[in-house]
Amino acid sequence: MERVLTLSERLQRILDEAEKAAELKIEEARRRAEEMITRAKEEAENRRIRAERGDGIEDLTRAEEEKAKLEAARILEEYRAKAEDLRRVPEERFREAVELILREVIPR
Repeated sequence: MERVLTLSERLQRILDEAEKAAELKIEEARRRAEEMITRAKEEAENRRIRAERGDGIEDLTRAEEEKAKLEAARILEEYRAKAEDLRRVPEERFREAVELILREVIPR
C-alpha cells in the first residue's frame, strides 16, 4: 500500500511540474506576442506619422519602383526567351523540309 502512495505522489509531482512548465511556456508566449503587437503598433504609428508629414513616401515609392523594374526585367527576359523559341521553330522546320527534299531528289 505504501508503494502505491509513493508512486502516486511521484506521479502527482511529475504532473505538477509539467503544469508549471506549461504555464511558464504559455506566459512566455503571451509576453512575446505582446511584444510583437507593441512593435507592430509602433511601426504602424511611425508610418502613419511619416505619411501625414509626407516623409517616407519617396522611400516607399522608390522601393516599389525598384520592385516593378525588377519584375519588368524578368518578364522581358521571359518574353525574349519565348520569342527566340518561336524563331527557332521555322528554322528547324525549314531545315527539315530541305533535308527531306534533298533525300527525295538526290539519290544516294
